[in-house]
Amino acid sequence: MRVTNKLITDAVTNNLFKNTERLLELENMISSGKRVNKPSDDPIGMAKILDYRKTLASIDQYSKNIAHGQSWLGLTDTTLDSINTLLIQAKEVAESQATETATEETRQIAAGEIENIYEQIVQLANTKLGNSYIFAGHKTGTSPFYEDTEAYATYHGDDGEIRIITGEGVDMQINIPGDEVFQNSDVDIFEMLNQLKTALENNNTEGISDQIEPLDDALDQILNARGKVGARLNRLETTEKYWSDFSLRITEMLSDMEDIDLAQAMTQLVSQQTAYQASLETTSMIIQPSLINFLR
Repeated sequence: MRVTNKLITDAVTNNLFKNTERLLELENMISSGKRVNKPSDDPIGMAKILDYRKTLASIDQYSKNIAHGQSWLGLTDTTLDSINTLLIQAKEVAESQATETATEETRQIAAGEIENIYEQIVQLANTKLGNSYIFAGHKTGTSPFYEDTEAYATYHGDDGEIRIITGEGVDMQINIPGDEVFQNSDVDIFEMLNQLKTALENNNTEGISDQIEPLDDALDQILNARGKVGARLNRLETTEKYWSDFSLRITEMLSDMEDIDLAQAMTQLVSQQTAYQASLETTSMIIQPSLINFLR
């Protein structure tokens, strides 16, 4: 085969383009810090990178859900702790006013204390996280406890479970409906406090004594609810740590697949710049026009 000037020119030009392309590729890698910037850089590697990114996005969403659950359950526990303290105060009032040393005057004062405790517990039972009532079930936009036809606050939420997704195919309830906490089959806390207040106002020793055992039941009721909340918080904490550790491992694997070795890339860049300069010089000498070029 006769080697013509055109063949020579095409060969050196093609070589120059390849060197230029490789030089630009290295410069892009160094500026981005990534070994793989597009699928053609490494098709198999890009598939793994996309899979790692998808996994990290899922973990990020699980982490956000867990943080929301921790906020909800944390507020629930704090609220129940405050209610527990108020019920202990109510029991102390009942025990002190059920004795023979109590008088009608002290019981009237105590009735005011119980009314104040009652109002505080109603307020706590209507606690909100953001715009959501935490004890309303699914009716998070509706105040769950208020007085309507009864002389005491009644439940107006539902028994809906609010659940968060904490993993693939895994979810968890983060709420406790208000009727379970305040008005279940064991004791209706608001009715009980109302009856205690009435007994104090009427100077009724027996009526006061009758509410001491229900107060113990109410304290157990709150304790049971706090136990559920504590168990769920522990579970979320364990899940949070698992995803944090897993995210770190996936991030390292992504970095190994995607990121460049900067020192190695800089060495390659210097070598490629040398090759590029050599290609420029060679090309300029070979494809310079001359009289012989035109005569052939």
